[in-house]
Amino acid sequence: MKLHDILSARLPEIDDSVKECVNLGEWLLFKTEASMGQHGAAFYLKTDASIFELDDSGRLLHEVTQGADRLEIDELFYFTDILKPTSLSNTRL
Repeated sequence: MKLHDILSARLPEIDDSVKECVNLGEWLLFKTEASMGQHGAAFYLKTDASIFELDDSGRLLHEVTQGADRLEIDELFYFTDILKPTSLSNTRL
């Protein structure tokens, strides 16, 4: 799995509160090689209860209702210009 940092302006249709949830690790923003979407999904957003297909600007296209359990995370995305927690491995006591 590849990790990518992107600017929040890259996905202007995603609300800042959603971007914060992504950076906190509560939700996942990802791409998959075996795209199951028929709606031209560029990204997927996994929340606590659902997975959504997003276009290349972050606009919601569709909720994934079938086959969501078969989606594999190939690339994971975080936002560089939004705060994220400091890793415990990087903290010095």
